[in-house]
Amino acid sequence: MLQPPNYQADASTYLSNRQALRALEQEDKLLSTVYYGCSSLLAAGTVFFSPSGILALPPMWLLLRRTHKLNQIHRNMTALLDTFEDQGVELIPRLTIPGQGSLDLFARFPSKHLFAIALRSQGKSTIFYNEAEEALKIRRQQGGRGLNLWTPDHVQRLSDQEFWLRRNQSDLFGKSSRDKRRPLVKLLVLTGQTRLGKHSEHLYAMMGNQKVLLLRKRASVYVLEEEQLTDFVKAWLAQQPQ
Repeated sequence: MLQPPNYQADASTYLSNRQALRALEQEDKLLSTVYYGCSSLLAAGTVFFSPSGILALPPMWLLLRRTHKLNQIHRNMTALLDTFEDQGVELIPRLTIPGQGSLDLFARFPSKHLFAIALRSQGKSTIFYNEAEEALKIRRQQGGRGLNLWTPDHVQRLSDQEFWLRRNQSDLFGKSSRDKRRPLVKLLVLTGQTRLGKHSEHLYAMMGNQKVLLLRKRASVYVLEEEQLTDFVKAWLAQQPQ
């Protein structure tokens, strides 16, 4: 199966913003070529009578899922760069974390403000937070009945990812011992047609002129929609001491 490119040149060096963006574009182009190539083979019946040929092809759904994730990251990385590149933001995509998948975007500013951004989509659906169960629930708009538990626990995963990064890639947080203790703002961003439902007022925090859902579990995680991301980061930076 195709392996994603390494966005880390060595243990302490990451690709520049534009290099990382180009790497995402090249991977997307490669996946698209493979996908359409496989589609053509299947449509032509080239491998119809060859079980080994069918098994040799990568699963189509997996190619589509990876392409969708690349588009998510590329779209939001571009939006953040367009807004904050002149402020010196550094964006690192696809940080691999053993046992915890990968973190879609890690953003750090010269002012030493840090953001961990998880991008998630569940198609045409609405996400709700159940306070009693301390869990995110999902209501699908097509063929769905009631609320179902949204798994895995994306709030907990962000906390676990932070824990691993602080222990194993502390260079991300800075060089000094004080830098390594700096807070990491964790954002769960809903993309595409996935929307956030309405919640009780006490669950919201004001960030600039917009209300953002703030979940306090083992750690604080903000849940917002994709269209809110750049305004959230802008408002967060504006209210922090420089």
